[in-house]
Amino acid sequence: MKSPFILFDLQPAVLTILLQKSPMTPRERILATLRHETPDRIPTDAWFHPEVMQTLKQHFKTDDKSVVLNALGIEGWGGLSAWIEFPEFEQRCRPRPGHPESHRAIWLDDRTYEDAWGIRWRWGDADRYQQWLSGPLQDAENAKAALQYRFPTIENIREPDGYAERVAALKRSQLFVSGGIENPFKRLWHLRGYENALMDYLANRDLVDAIYDRLFDCCTEACVRMARAGVDMIQVVGDIAMQDRIIMGPELWREVDKPRWAKLIAACRRVNQEAAFFFHSDGKLTDLIGDLIEVGFTVINPIQPECVDPVEVKKQWGDRITLHGCISLQRTLPFGSVADVRHEVEGLIRHCGYNGGLVLMPSNVIQPDTPAENIIACFQTARDFAPRPRNFSGASFSGSHSRKSRNPAHAQNRIGRTG
Repeated sequence: MKSPFILFDLQPAVLTILLQKSPMTPRERILATLRHETPDRIPTDAWFHPEVMQTLKQHFKTDDKSVVLNALGIEGWGGLSAWIEFPEFEQRCRPRPGHPESHRAIWLDDRTYEDAWGIRWRWGDADRYQQWLSGPLQDAENAKAALQYRFPTIENIREPDGYAERVAALKRSQLFVSGGIENPFKRLWHLRGYENALMDYLANRDLVDAIYDRLFDCCTEACVRMARAGVDMIQVVGDIAMQDRIIMGPELWREVDKPRWAKLIAACRRVNQEAAFFFHSDGKLTDLIGDLIEVGFTVINPIQPECVDPVEVKKQWGDRITLHGCISLQRTLPFGSVADVRHEVEGLIRHCGYNGGLVLMPSNVIQPDTPAENIIACFQTARDFAPRPRNFSGASFSGSHSRKSRNPAHAQNRIGRTG
């Protein structure tokens, strides 16, 4: 009896040859995914807290981060960006006192520093996280006062020597090459203070416009240079959402931010039609996904599963965006069992991996309280669970966050953590 799934009579040897498709290179895998084609396996990505990476190095008995990534199956990601240079800051900055290998800044004491923008930060007791202290525009009352600040201009934008040639070389080595910028909203509130920035959207729009005009000018120039150099993807990172809503509200974002993003992406498209555009924001972003697609974003990260349902996002927008993320970092990965982690990863592949358009990744930086065995199970499950048609399902996904975890009381510990 003929199988209903085989259209032609084929000899077993011929059928075997047809089914044994050569594995994709890492670059081919990512490109196929972003083109909404089914890859040989779902690509993965990750951001690691330094302590987590050190734990994984110890587990795999190596001092080489690339060995860890290879063991986890995280392959193919390369980066080369344009950047903003502050010459006067470079002359004044120095390593942290007592920490010669630390990043350079204007150190006010052994824990407090000022960055190139004049924003002040303070490291916590264990040096795991830093706290925003103040911004140089926090006392500005209007646009005129804000413009007394010395903003960088397009003259401050720098790019690597031989930028296009270096990007091409990375591609030849089978890397998918990204460049990136910080979301100007994040820079706005760092300069103004969070409460001030939100009040400005409602009561001091001229001040927001004055700051945004200068920030977006620099961001546009940097992104156009990346696009001209031939990067595969331009990343925008910085939260505009909380667990249950858009921070400034969707209507204000549409009025203030959306036209600027449309203009920036259009400028990049004029020099590079092929580049993907990646938007990161934690939280419930669903009110704006349609708007992000409209202005030209094609990859959305992290599709935080505590805030949105990745399966519903896939159903509604999955033919127009790539879902990048989706793995629970507030519940399953830190507090679930290995079985929970595997269940969630396999479920995401089954219900969100059809027709490509899925890069699996924990929904932000993997934190030090995450068990190494869960991290390893997460990525190796994704590596080994091949996206064959029989592994896909259109049913609603019920991830491990809905099952019993090792310590359900801890599941709320990360609510509200943003990146």
